[in-house]
Amino acid sequence: MRFFHCDSLIPNIGDEPVVASAWERFVQDKPLAADGVRKVVLASWQRCRSDAVDPGTHFAPGTAAEYVRQLQRQNQDLCDAARPALEDLRDILRECGTLIMLGDRSGTILQLNGETRVRSVGEEINLATGGCWNEEVIGTNAIGTAIAMAAPVQIHANEHFCLDVKRWTCAAAPVFDPFDRTLLGVVDVSGVKETLHGHTLGLVMAAARQIECELSRRDAALHERLLTRAIDNFIRYASDYVVLIDGRGRVVRINGDAQAMRDLYGVRFPVQVGSPLPGLDLALPEPNRRSQYPDWLRAEWLHPVTDHDGMLGTMLVIPLGAGGNRRTAVSLPPAAVTMPAGDDAFGNIIGESEALEATKARARRIARLDLPVLLLGETGAGKELFARALHRAGHRAEGPFIAVNCGALTRELLASELFGYAEGAFTGARRGGLPGKFEQADRGTLFLDEIGEMPLDMQPHLLRVLQDGVVVRLGDTRERRVSVRLIAATNRNLDKEVAAGRFREDLYHRLCVVSLQLPALRERPADIGLIIDHLNREMARKYGCEPKQLDPDAREALFGYSWPGNVRELRNVFEVMFALTEGGIIDTSLLPPAIARTADMSASTAMPISFGNLKEMERQAIRDAIANAHGNMSMAARALGISRSTLYVKLAAIRAQPESLPKNENRDRAT
Repeated sequence: MRFFHCDSLIPNIGDEPVVASAWERFVQDKPLAADGVRKVVLASWQRCRSDAVDPGTHFAPGTAAEYVRQLQRQNQDLCDAARPALEDLRDILRECGTLIMLGDRSGTILQLNGETRVRSVGEEINLATGGCWNEEVIGTNAIGTAIAMAAPVQIHANEHFCLDVKRWTCAAAPVFDPFDRTLLGVVDVSGVKETLHGHTLGLVMAAARQIECELSRRDAALHERLLTRAIDNFIRYASDYVVLIDGRGRVVRINGDAQAMRDLYGVRFPVQVGSPLPGLDLALPEPNRRSQYPDWLRAEWLHPVTDHDGMLGTMLVIPLGAGGNRRTAVSLPPAAVTMPAGDDAFGNIIGESEALEATKARARRIARLDLPVLLLGETGAGKELFARALHRAGHRAEGPFIAVNCGALTRELLASELFGYAEGAFTGARRGGLPGKFEQADRGTLFLDEIGEMPLDMQPHLLRVLQDGVVVRLGDTRERRVSVRLIAATNRNLDKEVAAGRFREDLYHRLCVVSLQLPALRERPADIGLIIDHLNREMARKYGCEPKQLDPDAREALFGYSWPGNVRELRNVFEVMFALTEGGIIDTSLLPPAIARTADMSASTAMPISFGNLKEMERQAIRDAIANAHGNMSMAARALGISRSTLYVKLAAIRAQPESLPKNENRDRAT
């Protein structure tokens, strides 16, 4: 008895007589043997019977030339993205006597390449541009069956359902939208049955993946432009329900209170990132789009988003203020958006300087936007403090706030911390596995500090989570969907890091949807006194005593210092001085050497501090810290109130100067 590989992806030429006999019995409605026809083929034949496909059909139906041109315009992105992959296929299969085709989601051929002789033979069955090869009209074939299965397939000779197609062999693979995984089209290679080759299916699958990668790249670039153009409107309409839609009608961003929107207008539609909204596909003619608008949609809620190249997408703004009866255009400028004083999440950030107040005002506006935020600023400037305030002032305030320092963990530890791990993923893995920070931050905020320190090979994994909202634990295959607002922070210049190849450009643009530059302490010297007074009260509570007086000379020295470690350095210095003071007065004898030296220099020169002098003070502070720590870099970094990685960055800049560092600065590089 002969056995057949009925589950194989690749047809077997030796099975052809058996398949032919089985087809004859099938169309005569006679029972078939248990084996002999691949399952994928038999399932297709059964669909053909259900759709009443005539097995005697001679050729695929055609499409009017004008309608084909309309389909090509509607699928322009697909056609453009597919061109390089189809050209590669043509070069590989140049001598094979095959046709290379791209079809749309309905199975209509949009593009076709191949030798003139083979094209002439194909035209006999309308295997040509405009031919519709949907399974419902021309039966089992690679194009139509791949669409019906949403999976790659190879169909050979007698496996086709219609008689006049049985002299052909074909392989096809579907192309999916990388953003929402909907079917966009199909790549197909077809030839007369003598051209059957097992590698053809692999080639079309590779071509389909290449097209998806190109579409993903184009989508990322388009969405970046779209978000850049729309970000001001997100701030402007912060009190409304806002949906940003790309040119193909897919949701890119959502912001606002969905329940309030439903209560006001009775709108019931499932809106999530990636889902399409009817009538907003810009590839369709405007009359067609308007006819598809849902009943609840008002034309005045739609705002085009454009740049120099034309329309990029649409912003849907559903007004929520004043019971939804006001006009969508608001009269208040963004700067007028404030929070009640008692509910101000930023009230704990000490300072009243103009620079800090401007930063807090911008932070209040962007807090309500459920968008990624990149905090930029020097070490110790208060990035985590701002991150926590953004969380408390946002829509996810009731959710968790999870913080991770990307610069404090090894690559392996960082991967398991962020993404979690499955049981048995590595030696010592906890029984039952462990959820990562993304899962722990679900429905809340994840703060990634020192994001610029993240290893380059880990960055694609982070990018995937940001794009798809899906986490896969180490050692696992299960996908877990998470909804997290990401706030990242860095003291590095990420533009330079991208240019140097140390940071992925696509990840940078995903993180930097909204940026917030935090001022250094030296840029807001008027706040130093307020911070010192606040620290004095805090230390008094901590040490169980009364607040202490600060000697005028000591206060002047603290005011005159450049504070390269910013507020963190000021806190560390003041706490040491407070703790070491035996009486009730903090005097200059307790000043760290670098600050005391700066005060002496200021007194002797009586010159105003310039930016150049500040840089020299910073360099001197680093030299002193290394000398006092006897070369122990970890101890020096702690004394300065900065991370060890930041200290090394500053050292690299100092080495470029003609003056040398203390000789023992390399002593404890590995500490």
